[in-house]
Amino acid sequence: MPVVDRRSALKKLKYLVFTSRTDLTKFRKRIEAQFAHGVLPNYVDCRSVTVHGIASDMLIPQISSNRKMILYVHGGSFMGGSKASWRNFCASLANEASARVLLPDFRLAPEYAFPAAIEDILAVYKRMCDHHVDIVFAADGSGAAIALAAALSLPKELRRYFKGMLLFSPWLDLSAESLIYSVKTKDPLFSQDSFRVCGTNYTYEANLENPLVSPLKADSSHYENFPPVYIQTGSEELMLPCMKKFEEKLKNAGVECTLEIFDKLFHFFQFDHEDVPQTHLAVEAAGKFIKNLGNLENDGLEGDDLWS
Repeated sequence: MPVVDRRSALKKLKYLVFTSRTDLTKFRKRIEAQFAHGVLPNYVDCRSVTVHGIASDMLIPQISSNRKMILYVHGGSFMGGSKASWRNFCASLANEASARVLLPDFRLAPEYAFPAAIEDILAVYKRMCDHHVDIVFAADGSGAAIALAAALSLPKELRRYFKGMLLFSPWLDLSAESLIYSVKTKDPLFSQDSFRVCGTNYTYEANLENPLVSPLKADSSHYENFPPVYIQTGSEELMLPCMKKFEEKLKNAGVECTLEIFDKLFHFFQFDHEDVPQTHLAVEAAGKFIKNLGNLENDGLEGDDLWS
């Protein structure tokens, strides 16, 4: 297998890291400049749609099911990122999963703090349910905290559409007692301070204990009846001990959960296919997970267009 261009990859992925010294406007502009590409891979079609007033991308691969859709919640430290900068990655995921991906531009902190992003994702999910499609949540980094909060908040009558969850390098515990403060993992991207700063920009400090902010804080019983969960992470991530504990929590709740750890890799390495050869295998495995989610009971989409 070709060697990882570690230096180039880390240089790019550092654009996703917000610290106490980061200027918010520059942070957002750098993400867009680095990751918003004009040409999508694999002939994936991109349609601009509005879902419950939220501007979104609908990414449609050449071969896709009309009964299963992915709702993708992008990362960006709660404060950056957009459908434009995540479009290329989500197009690759759509192609590998043979499923449509809905990628919404939810509201960002600090202008729109907790729970604005969760409210937006729930609104999009509820609108998707109107079309009787099976829904897979997918997310990375801070987006995973938002996606898990939305999943934990689903009304009982809409949970039957929730068929699976795919998480890349999820943020699971931003509280003061988080395992990130007691381990000595040498994370090449994130520090304890960067997680602290992102958390306090997203919500007030005392609220970091809230399970809707730090999903690892939720009792195991809250995850009962969750569909299968697949997590990908790098071995060098500061949040890795939290992911291991989260896997244990889910299994104790009877949830089918797989945590795949990629050796000598880092936060959301899947976002840089140019410098990290393992990205292709990882995204292929993520797509296979979604393809293998069974028990599809819904009628599926009627017609080709979801929203105008």
